[in-house]
Amino acid sequence: MQANGASTSKPADGSIFRFMPMIVNALLKVLAFQQSLSAMMQWHVGWCLRKLLNFNREGLNSDNLLLFTTSYDLSRARFLKELDGIWFDHIPDALRNEWESCLRALEQSSQYKDPLFMLELVLHQQSTNGETSSYFAWQRMDNAIKAFILHFQLNTFIFKSVLVEKPLLNTIASSTNDSGANRTSDVSSASFGSNVSLECGIPCRIAFSNSEIRDVYVIPMAYGMIGKLLLAEKHPFRSRHGVVIAIAPLAGLCPKIEVDHPSWLLLRIRNFDPRFYTIKARENNLSMPDQLKDGRWILGFPNAKACEEAQLAILNEVTKQRSAVEYILDPLLQKDLGLAVDKGS
Repeated sequence: MQANGASTSKPADGSIFRFMPMIVNALLKVLAFQQSLSAMMQWHVGWCLRKLLNFNREGLNSDNLLLFTTSYDLSRARFLKELDGIWFDHIPDALRNEWESCLRALEQSSQYKDPLFMLELVLHQQSTNGETSSYFAWQRMDNAIKAFILHFQLNTFIFKSVLVEKPLLNTIASSTNDSGANRTSDVSSASFGSNVSLECGIPCRIAFSNSEIRDVYVIPMAYGMIGKLLLAEKHPFRSRHGVVIAIAPLAGLCPKIEVDHPSWLLLRIRNFDPRFYTIKARENNLSMPDQLKDGRWILGFPNAKACEEAQLAILNEVTKQRSAVEYILDPLLQKDLGLAVDKGS
């Protein structure tokens, strides 16, 4: 019996290794060209690839290496594109959280995996149906991060036979280039009813729903990764100070001047807060409640020039905030670039 078992196992093992390049090729094509595939299913595919590469220590052949490089470059491009998106301020925290989750998924024992999980690919297609709200933008950003982490881990495993435990990030965003550091150092504590200086405030008018037009000051503030747009009314007793009556995230405002009314500035307000949206709801693709749809503010200025100056002030603060995020991500992206150079050499 033992001799029979040994004789039958060799052809089976040989057939597996013979077809392995084709199996790996099929999995890589799924990663590279199934853009609507959910991030969790991509992690399943990555888990399978890692297992196969463990069996075949020769690594990828030239065709499969080219295919992986294509898939890797696509994932990196989608990740970098999110730095220009409306959720760039959440990228470092999301990356830290998802890194740990991806590592667990790749290291999961085979006994917990359904061998037929690949049959679920057809059932796990994702589509935002052209939606552009901040809720769907968050989903897109989250999926881009998960896909990039997976490709980063597979890349290091293919070329160095290891997985990276933690992302290499700068822990503190540099603010040495922020000339307004003194006035913005308390941005994280600004809340409704807070007293703030109106020194850098820009006067304008706004009409909230079911409310009369109010004279306010708009104050865009960025300090490190934190960015807020404050609306403040002049303090009744302190002429150079105001009371905060509304706050919006700086990222995602997308300030645009109304074409037909050049003294009006249109702002999009992110109403969706991922901290209060459960993981279970995201995984089950639950429908978005009405209250998660984006809000909108219309600020009226005395003239077109004042409106343009306000738009520029907001964009400048957004640039500061984005620079802080890029500073945090820089070590990871530099290491990623180094791996790409090694791969191409």
